Amino acid sequence: MSNILELSNVRKEFHTSSSKRAIVAVDNISLKLEKGKTLGIVGESGSGKSTLGRLMLRLIEPSAGEIKFDDVNLLNLKNTELRKMRSKMQMIFQDPMSSLNPRMSIRQLISEPLEIHKNLKASEQNFAVEEIITKVGLEVSALDKYPHEFSGGQRQRISIARAVINNPSLVVADEPVSALDVSIQSQILNLLMDLRNDLNLSFVFISHDLSVVRHIADEVAVMYLGNIVEIAPADQLFQNPQHPYTQALISAIPQVEKEKRVSRMILKGDIPNPADAPPGCNFHPRCPIAIDKCSSITPALKITGSDHLTSCHLVNEAVSE
Repeated sequence: MSNILELSNVRKEFHTSSSKRAIVAVDNISLKLEKGKTLGIVGESGSGKSTLGRLMLRLIEPSAGEIKFDDVNLLNLKNTELRKMRSKMQMIFQDPMSSLNPRMSIRQLISEPLEIHKNLKASEQNFAVEEIITKVGLEVSALDKYPHEFSGGQRQRISIARAVINNPSLVVADEPVSALDVSIQSQILNLLMDLRNDLNLSFVFISHDLSVVRHIADEVAVMYLGNIVEIAPADQLFQNPQHPYTQALISAIPQVEKEKRVSRMILKGDIPNPADAPPGCNFHPRCPIAIDKCSSITPALKITGSDHLTSCHLVNEAVSE
């Protein structure tokens, strides 16, 4: 199956007046997403997940690298060409209230993408809007109300309707359920999976919660301080996590069945400031199994299994033996 999204050595640096060194938010990341699949991106806050998601859609400009969407290099597109491409790639944000204009009715909000990218008659536009609002689980009567009249879960449904109204090929969902109650989270996740199947969507699903990602992703990339430290098919990653950071994240998932519980791995300290990243492996100050070379040599992301890549000296050495 062909890839809908390909990133090659994508890097993003931010420069501030308070720091002489560039802040590297995303560090030479390469990855691919097959059409119709869901890629989960996980990591703690500050790992660069959201920045990477915005880079994928060229909502922010990369400092280096290449971003291909459906075999088109987005970085070669002029503003008018990129604007046309926007209908095929959309984003769902974490906070629906801040992403929905409070002065616009729900009908206006969902209609706006159609007005920008399609040339429909009024009757056709109304039909499309009413069809999508029911598809996301809301009544047609909701269209004449305003965002403040809805709960957080309902507002996220509206944001989802707005994102998929133009039948995009790719949707990047940035922490779409983290601000919702647990009972509502499962409903939104099920909705996203239903839409993926019904509309043949490809998803990039960004989250700090591995239990959520496990529910929806086909493949998972684990990020730490701007780098991918492990990437593998979801089942393989959860059954056999190889990087110590991934192991720590998975050990933090609440376990219901006592027989299947894994011992909790507690990490020391917090994720470092990207403006003052540690040398060598960025994870080594917190790693429980770090060796001397970890503090001076950056490990490469290497194949450590079938479709499984890991960035860890100890794992890479064990595989090569």
